[in-house]
Amino acid sequence: MIRSAMPKGKATPGRAHDLPRQPGGRTGKLTPTHPRAQPEAQKKPGAQGKLWAQYDKLHARRTGLNGPGPGGAAPARLEPYITSIINQKGGTGKTTTTINLGAALAYLGFSTLLVDLDPQGHTTIGLGIESDAFRESMAEVMNTPGKAVDDITLLTYIPNLYLAPAHIHLAPVAEQIYARIFREAILYQALQNLSYDFILIDCPPSLGVLTINALYACDMIMIPCQISRYSLDGLADLLTTVENIKARKPQDLFQEDFFRILLTMYDRRNRITNQYVLQEIRPYWNKTFQTIIMKNEALNQAQIAQKAIFDYDPESSGSADYQNLAVEFLQLYHRRTGVPVEERLLKTSVISHLRYETDLTNS
Repeated sequence: MIRSAMPKGKATPGRAHDLPRQPGGRTGKLTPTHPRAQPEAQKKPGAQGKLWAQYDKLHARRTGLNGPGPGGAAPARLEPYITSIINQKGGTGKTTTTINLGAALAYLGFSTLLVDLDPQGHTTIGLGIESDAFRESMAEVMNTPGKAVDDITLLTYIPNLYLAPAHIHLAPVAEQIYARIFREAILYQALQNLSYDFILIDCPPSLGVLTINALYACDMIMIPCQISRYSLDGLADLLTTVENIKARKPQDLFQEDFFRILLTMYDRRNRITNQYVLQEIRPYWNKTFQTIIMKNEALNQAQIAQKAIFDYDPESSGSADYQNLAVEFLQLYHRRTGVPVEERLLKTSVISHLRYETDLTNS
């Protein structure tokens, strides 16, 4: 059962909470319009058109594609594509990436579910949903055998974007489920038979049982890595954990394109730090997104406003970076699965803020 959750006391006419899906939807999505109907207030023209206008401004000169994509929806994947967003270090941009990548996919027409698996509940709060707006959360899903994520899913103010919220109660639940048989598969079972195109899981900053559940359930891992010394320390440990959980050899992780590193909070002024991090990450450069999330104050302000960056400041560099990431993510998804994606997205050249060799030698 899907419930509607609007930010308490903040829904005013013309604000982000009334953002609509473009009439008729956008072409190029993997499935027809999601069966869960949006509220009437969300069926007016608005943010999705603005997002595409900004997309055209960024990419039209590069691709020559100015109009909407070709008519007709692509054949649907039979099950959602699940991506876990993981780094055991806090403050690397996991939640910011979960919210804004999810919002970008939703505005591009893909039905997207965000699973908040962090007891701090920052993804839930970041979308303007307070703890008193729902009765059940991921704590109940993880603690109750047979309970599905769909039972606790909420509508967000963004069309096509849904949320499985988290509550601080998830912390003691994580300790309790250590005694469960097949505890690593609890989330996997709860995510079965869902009708979304994409599921993004925001993981806690640890390699505990919740993160292990996310690793077991996912098709791909995204590792946000802040441009700092300590963000790199746990990367080898994380990949070793992935090898064990997925029963893959190290070379298989590279060959199968199972993980991608996302560099975040990049500031060109920090030349020494940038040079160090780029040198350290050199062995993984071909497994790093071309998209770099630059340090941008608008992203911090969007968190305070409890909105996606596209609704808070669509002209910001943060908005452009996450649009870029969504395009690159969809291209990678197409290569890995073979599922058709709108042609304009496949032909778009991802705008890279840096080239490894150039930035390493010139920093």
